[in-house]
Amino acid sequence: LVYPDGREVTAEGYCDGLVQDEPKGDNGFGYDPYFYVPEFEKTMAELSIEEKETISHRGRALRELISKL
Repeated sequence: LVYPDGREVTAEGYCDGLVQDEPKGDNGFGYDPYFYVPEFEKTMAELSIEEKETISHRGRALRELISKL
C-alpha cells in the first residue's frame, strides 16, 4: 500500500504446497489442478471456495496488511 505522501506499508502471504504432474479437480483455473495442498490432502482445484479463502496467499497478505493499518 502506498499513501499519497509516499509512505509504504507492505505485507506478504504464502500458500505452501507441491506441484504435481497430473491435474486433479474441477474448481479453479490455471495451475489449481496441479497445486497440491498437503494441509487438506487435495489440489487447489478440489478445494471449496471457503477452504481456499482460509489458505489464500492474497487473503493472508491482505489480513496482514489490515492488521498493520
